[in-house]
Amino acid sequence: MKALWTRSFALGLSILIGASSVGCGHSEDEWQAELAKDKKLQADLDAEKAAHKKTRDEIKQVSAEVASLKKDVATYEDLKQKFGAAKDKNAQLEKALRDAQGRADALEAAKKRLEALKKKLDELKRFNLKVTIRHNQIVIELPGDVLFASGSELLSKEGREVLLKVAEIIHGDADLMKRNYQIIGHTDNEPYAGPFRDNVGLSVMRAREVYQFLTSTPDGKKVKEGGSLPPDRWSAAGYGDLDPIAGTREKQNAEERRLNRRIEIAIVPDANELMKLDDN
Repeated sequence: MKALWTRSFALGLSILIGASSVGCGHSEDEWQAELAKDKKLQADLDAEKAAHKKTRDEIKQVSAEVASLKKDVATYEDLKQKFGAAKDKNAQLEKALRDAQGRADALEAAKKRLEALKKKLDELKRFNLKVTIRHNQIVIELPGDVLFASGSELLSKEGREVLLKVAEIIHGDADLMKRNYQIIGHTDNEPYAGPFRDNVGLSVMRAREVYQFLTSTPDGKKVKEGGSLPPDRWSAAGYGDLDPIAGTREKQNAEERRLNRRIEIAIVPDANELMKLDDN
């Protein structure tokens, strides 16, 4: 019974295989060719998937690079803006430096001119007159006791002689002639009780007297003596005892009072000469 069933199953399987072969109409080679074609299609699909994935990865990488480039561009623009601001600032600093150097050169030139003028006036030292730099001005210091008698505003004979020597030196130099001058009167701290009210009044009158003498031109008649200096370049002022060069306004001994009784002829500096000068 068992053997019969086995033979029947084998026969049925043979019939089924045969029927399938006859019904489909494909040979073994054709079947294998179809399988090979399917394998190729699968391989092509896998290749397409791989290429698609690679493309996605490349797109992702390019996107990252684009984002990085955009960041770099933003950084570049920021740096460009900062560089422009720095360049403008540098230009401003360079201009400020040039301006400062120009001012320094101008001041140095002015200082040299004033020192040259002072050197020319140093000739007055042989007449026992002092030339100094005070309050940023070149000053010719004339002792008051030589120019005036005590309490008087009238020039003494010796005082006129000294002023003529000063005028002679100024006349002898074109640079000195074209400068502006101020005559400044000073007194000691002793109280004044004369016709000019106080020490300031006396010092103003003495400065005026010196101004009148230096700017007068002798005509052989009314004006006997004078310095013949241009009056429009000269002025007069009086400080009384307010600007002592010895002691203090409140306390002065005899020698200090003698030194404070003086007339100063100051060279008025031009605007570009207003600087600190050392009295060396």
